[in-house]
Amino acid sequence: MKERNTRQKEIIYDILCSSNNHPTVKELCDEINMKGYHIGQATVYRNVSKLVSLGKIKKFSTVDGVEHYDANCTFHAHFVCNCCHKICDVDDVCYDNIIAQIDKRFCISTVSVMLEGTCNLCQEIIDK
Repeated sequence: MKERNTRQKEIIYDILCSSNNHPTVKELCDEINMKGYHIGQATVYRNVSKLVSLGKIKKFSTVDGVEHYDANCTFHAHFVCNCCHKICDVDDVCYDNIIAQIDKRFCISTVSVMLEGTCNLCQEIIDK
C-alpha cells in the first residue's frame, strides 16, 4: 500500500528540515502551533513515526531517555551539553575509521554517535 503524503506530514517534515535544534515531539508541536498550524499532538506523533519508518528523519535518544528528531539523515554525530542540554551536529567524525575497526561479522546499516560534555558557552560560565 502506497504511503499517503498528507499536508500535515509535509508541514511537520518542512519544520523539521528547517530546524537545527533537534526537537522533541512536544517542542515540534509548540513550533507547529507557533507558526499558526493546528495539528494535534497525536497526529504529530503518528506522522513523526511514519517519517522515521520511511527514513526521511532520524530519531535518537539522549542519555536521559528523551527522544529527539533530526531531518539531517547524513552520517553525523551529535554533541549534547550536560549543562544547557543543547544538541549540536558534529559533521567531521570519520565513520570510515570507526566502521573499519568493527569485527567483519557484522553488517552495519547505520552508525550513531552521541558525544557528551560541556559546550564552550557553558564552559566559559563555569570558568568564571
